Amino acid sequence: MNSPLPPATENQNKREDRARSRRLIFDVAVGVALALALLVVLVVDALNGTNSSEQTLEGRFIEEATPGETAAALRLAVTPPEFDDMGGLLDTLGHGYQYEKASFHEFLEPDGLKRYDVLFLTCGGVPTSWLSERLRDSERGSAGVYRAKPETVKSLYDNIRDFVRNGGTLYVSDLHFDVLVIAFPEFIDDAAVGRGAVQTVDAQVVDEGLRKQLGEEISLRFDMRSWRPAAFRESKVTTYLRGEYELVDGKKQNGPLLVSFPFDKGTVIFTSFHNEAQNSDLETLLLRYLVFASVTAREQEDVRQVLVKGGFSPRQRNLLALTTEDQPVTDVYENEETGPLQFVLGFANRGAHLKLTVTSPKGKKTEKTGRETFSIGIDRAEAGKWEYTISPVEVPYRNFPFALTIGKKPTE
Repeated sequence: MNSPLPPATENQNKREDRARSRRLIFDVAVGVALALALLVVLVVDALNGTNSSEQTLEGRFIEEATPGETAAALRLAVTPPEFDDMGGLLDTLGHGYQYEKASFHEFLEPDGLKRYDVLFLTCGGVPTSWLSERLRDSERGSAGVYRAKPETVKSLYDNIRDFVRNGGTLYVSDLHFDVLVIAFPEFIDDAAVGRGAVQTVDAQVVDEGLRKQLGEEISLRFDMRSWRPAAFRESKVTTYLRGEYELVDGKKQNGPLLVSFPFDKGTVIFTSFHNEAQNSDLETLLLRYLVFASVTAREQEDVRQVLVKGGFSPRQRNLLALTTEDQPVTDVYENEETGPLQFVLGFANRGAHLKLTVTSPKGKKTEKTGRETFSIGIDRAEAGKWEYTISPVEVPYRNFPFALTIGKKPTE
């Protein structure tokens, strides 16, 4: 089964190419192995369009970072904007989200992505240099369908997997779904691959932490034909949004629209929805959440792994941001039965000093501060409502991101 892929632009770093750049859409023969991924073809479009213990988990979370050991700023990169202007959104978040412009040729170089920590591969096309022979006309009235060069497919598979494997975070939107088909075929649900029609989808917010930000449901406007659903094997990914949508052939389908999955030391985030000029306030809030998820992905995965290793099941996560002018962030966790709890405040050592306050149902407070990920452990947490508050003691820039994760250990 063939399914269409994302539009791309020519290497933006080469002015002579820019003048004749074209949007490209992959039409990938979806498979579960690299050998099948070699069948990739590309569509070229004309450019128009009660006992508290302040303990750490297995010694992994540090109470206080040594002064002077602040980590370097995250190295963010964004591919050239076409249908998804994620760079425009990052610009609104402040200097803590400065980014470089990534060029497509870096994806084909063995160490081309190595200098980045977070890479936003935003909805658009690919360079003509990735293509070989023309195969047929395109259903969208474009220049046609082309086969990808085998060396292009192999480079994308090797280099993108290496980037994520070594701890990178890869954010991918909409039409570049097919790049993930090439790089991570084992995560793809072949039966769910398709192309969406123009429509508004009432998406259910599946993730509890995201639901606290958006509510139970969010309406997402897809105003361009052939957008890509998140066709991943749900047993292999975490789903945040899902809904029923109509495909271009008129069929109805229900499935994920926003997912993430770990791969070795790194994380991949895919969203069918992306940043456009007409986004509503709620849609913009969702996109900001995706940015915070991307820049804290490594800390979140570390927290998850340590909780699981310690016998804790992650029950609730809030992903937020702070500035010195902000009021403290407060929320509640409903503990259904007595047993051990861990409240883990996850953030990188980048100049922030945060305070976590946990209040038991009977009003007993436990407080702790730190300059990077730390936890408050409650050995016998009674049933009832536990309140937690995150306060900025010092933050290096506005919209400093963090994740509060609550882990529950089953009672024996």
